[in-house]
Amino acid sequence: MGTNSSNAELPRRLPPPKMGERITVLSIDGGGIRGLIPSVIIASLEKKLRELDGPNARIADYFDLIAGTSTGALIATMLAIPEKGKKRPIAAEEIKKFYVDNGPKIFPPINGAWKMLRALWGPVYDGNFLRRKIKSMTGDLTFADTLTTILMPAFDVRRLNPITFSSYKVPPGGKEKKENKLRDVCIGTSAAPTFFQPHPFNAHYHDGMFRCGFHLIDGGVGANNPTMSAIMRVAREILCRNEDFPISERPVVDFTKYIIISLGTGSVRKVKRGRYTAEKCAKWGAFEWLLRIEWPWIGKELQTPLIDMYSHASDFLVDQNVAFLLQGHGCQEKYLRIQAMLDPWVKEAILSMDNATKENMDNLIGIGEDLLTKRVARVRKETGSYEPAPGERKTNEDELKHFAEILSDERKLRLKKQKEQAPQPPPGSVRTCS
Repeated sequence: MGTNSSNAELPRRLPPPKMGERITVLSIDGGGIRGLIPSVIIASLEKKLRELDGPNARIADYFDLIAGTSTGALIATMLAIPEKGKKRPIAAEEIKKFYVDNGPKIFPPINGAWKMLRALWGPVYDGNFLRRKIKSMTGDLTFADTLTTILMPAFDVRRLNPITFSSYKVPPGGKEKKENKLRDVCIGTSAAPTFFQPHPFNAHYHDGMFRCGFHLIDGGVGANNPTMSAIMRVAREILCRNEDFPISERPVVDFTKYIIISLGTGSVRKVKRGRYTAEKCAKWGAFEWLLRIEWPWIGKELQTPLIDMYSHASDFLVDQNVAFLLQGHGCQEKYLRIQAMLDPWVKEAILSMDNATKENMDNLIGIGEDLLTKRVARVRKETGSYEPAPGERKTNEDELKHFAEILSDERKLRLKKQKEQAPQPPPGSVRTCS
């Protein structure tokens, strides 16, 4: 397994998959302030990588692709771009601090009644601080400037179509365009309906003759869990003969080569189960399907039925499809999904994407830390549900340690092959002392 022998080589970018035996993918769900949950898991993984390969280890040194939607896209960006004035990304443990410091400014506290009124007539938040923070963090960096490949789903309201932005180059035959700015895509994929306004921007093509306008909202509309998007994008690159992957006469996607870690921001399905019934829905008009006020025993609660249903359906199907795809290829042990299945008695405030009070952020950090001690859960083929596997004794932290060892060994193998395949200087070109 890994040792500290590769410390001197850690600053080097991870060589492409054709130099190794696996394709490594990290995926991070959307979920607003609940991004604190995966930030705890990622910090734990990076800590284990540092124990294997030294204090300079960073997540970007080990993954071929980091995918993220909405808040997950912000995390992916922080993991994959150099820190300002430096050549290396921030340590993963700093991401938690980013949320704690900036969460209350991104989601400033708003009186409940006033919040509901604003939601009826426009975005709840102006988004100015979030936009400034993203611009400050990414500057003029483009997808070409990332230290590993990243992928971000978004949804274009003008095209009525999900769009996936990534660091991969345009395939042969595609339209060649200049790289999109990271700041534009990060702002766009984070523009959750009812919370922030959509983000428009233009992509400029090299011929200078064509500008393609994007009108983006939160990528969670189509892919809140971007794991399947990441898997299929890698498959597309292989089929399009991307030179980073092994080239064969007939390109074939070998799913057994994938190593995938997928991190959720807390599933609220169990909590919201039973909230909507056929009897209730039968009485709704168009307005109530979009936005309705429920009067529980105490106070009032703003509900968004269609958003709830679409987002939960998308997450559930991705969980199932990825699990069954890999089970069908006999490699389910190479897929680790870590998701907090929040219980019905959890306070409603914790489920909110925009509750950035200190108390709630501490609760979310606690959920992430507790999740590390939980038994590994998988989608069971018999039921299709996500639950601890029968007889499973490993915790999520145990499994992260195992995956860290795989990632470390894969990096060392690639660096070794890259060194062996490096062009050697011609005889006599190197002078020696006699």
